[in-house]
Amino acid sequence: MKITWKLIGMALYFLLNYTDSTAQGFVVSGAWKVSFEDKSEFSKADYNDAAWESLQELKWSDDRKTTANRTLWIRKKIIIPSTLQSEFAKTGLLSLSMGKIQQTDDTYLNGKLIGSTGSGDAYRNYLITKNDILWDKENTIAIKVSHWGSFNVSKTPKFMAAAPSNFFTYSTTIKNGNTKATVQGKNLDYQFNITNKAPMGLEGLVKADFYNFQGEKVHTLEKKLTLVVGNNPLIFPYQSLSPFLKIVYTLSVPAFQYSNEWNAEYGYENVAYKLTEPVIAYKAPQKYYPADLDKIQIGGWLGERLKANTQQRLEKVDEDAILAGFINRPGNHSWIGEHIGKFLDAACNAYANNADQALKIQIDRSAQQLIAAQLPDGYLGTYDMDSHWTSWDVWSHRYDLMGLLHYYQISGFKPSLTACEKIGDLIMQTFGNGNGQKDIIKSGAHVGMAATSILESITELYRFSGNKKYLDYCYFLVKSFDNPSGPRIITTLDSVGRVDKVANAKAYEMMSNFLGIIKLYRLTNDVQFLKPLEAAWKDIVASRLYITGTASSFEHFQDDGILPATDKDNMGEGCVTTTWVQFNYQLFCITGQMKYLDELERSV
Repeated sequence: MKITWKLIGMALYFLLNYTDSTAQGFVVSGAWKVSFEDKSEFSKADYNDAAWESLQELKWSDDRKTTANRTLWIRKKIIIPSTLQSEFAKTGLLSLSMGKIQQTDDTYLNGKLIGSTGSGDAYRNYLITKNDILWDKENTIAIKVSHWGSFNVSKTPKFMAAAPSNFFTYSTTIKNGNTKATVQGKNLDYQFNITNKAPMGLEGLVKADFYNFQGEKVHTLEKKLTLVVGNNPLIFPYQSLSPFLKIVYTLSVPAFQYSNEWNAEYGYENVAYKLTEPVIAYKAPQKYYPADLDKIQIGGWLGERLKANTQQRLEKVDEDAILAGFINRPGNHSWIGEHIGKFLDAACNAYANNADQALKIQIDRSAQQLIAAQLPDGYLGTYDMDSHWTSWDVWSHRYDLMGLLHYYQISGFKPSLTACEKIGDLIMQTFGNGNGQKDIIKSGAHVGMAATSILESITELYRFSGNKKYLDYCYFLVKSFDNPSGPRIITTLDSVGRVDKVANAKAYEMMSNFLGIIKLYRLTNDVQFLKPLEAAWKDIVASRLYITGTASSFEHFQDDGILPATDKDNMGEGCVTTTWVQFNYQLFCITGQMKYLDELERSV
């Protein structure tokens, strides 16, 4: 009888912790345990999670109006059969494959950290050795997830033979030179580093193709090598006749039938700047006309802050980090693509005012390397091909356009405008009401407001290109606000005049749309675009503005007069403050009314 009960107990354990072992791997099915606390001991294999809630599917969400970073843990105990060891014969390692996780994760197997990923748009494939697994015994998977109100694992977790694409990581440099300096006419050793994580040496071939800024191949080198476990540096000497180089390294490993490309970009053209005026003038009346930035001298406390912004912030921006996701996709987090455009926009303003030559070189280099990363169809995001136009992809293109159009304005560098036109054309081709086109509302966060905020960038593209098709597309974007699942920005403001009732009340994305709407008003002089924005401004000042000149708690507009102000309330997101300043500036230019300048000054 004791034996019978023991067998029944084992059977019940198996059913409750069911996994599917197949010839293609080992699928981890069934319910998990979940906790919304955060303690380091949750990662340990022997932690008792019996009191945790059961999670039947690997997804969860709530409706709290916040984008604060929050944490949950999930755990599961499984028995991994020794028959899975046959999978090691394929490539020498296993991987735990889980697809994408919203948003970031730290994943543990039997208390050992096997992988961490900082983006909700990256695939999880964490390498595992034979010694990491307790064969035919209980194993524990524990995953710490940081999220913003929703959590999801896109694929059922599975142990399987590791794919060769998970074995190799890459980096590049110039062995005998400065990666930020010019390259033209210099004999330089371009270094390609391959880290081999496979538990064996492998025969391979690396080809290096050199391209100029125009995309013309100017040189090719090849090298055979034996990839040892660990780092494998390769040198490709070359004297460039071009001021800019793009190198495409291709690693081929015949034993795995594996081939992969990795890109590097160096150098820049020192452009002779020529200020370019917009082709299209604003139609709406304008009461305030700002002086040209090069005619303005700012002293005192504000002048010192602006000087520090140039020398201690802009000139020290990590260009490699903000360009990496474009040069080699995907980026390391969902909205990494916004930063280069924001940098270029700010740096161009600063250079127009102070003519700082070190900053000019940085602008030329980063703008040209961004342009060189554009795909032939115009795509200039940081996502894998199968993830284009998801998450924050349209949003990132918004900032590409703002940065590159500003670069074109101060420099006259025509390839920058051409790159922007290619982006605009691709956006118009991708999003619309025609057959095969996507719904732009479904391609951006926060009830689509992240995606529709590209409206401001398209207004600027119309101004500098003069092509009316971009103005026509602005009307499409405004109309999309009222799609069945749209944010109803203008409609809501016209009816109730409260920003906290617009979409999900996400302040930054909403006011980013305000900037597009107000510029569309300036281009058309159509008051239907101005009136709802005046209502929004009055509502923010009356009910949602802190005395310091900022708004939002946890990045959302709150209810009337609700202005939480403890150190735990995440008040006044910097992006909200900046966009509020920009909004007031536009209103002041249009009306000349001092109330807008007063609020701008308060925020500054």
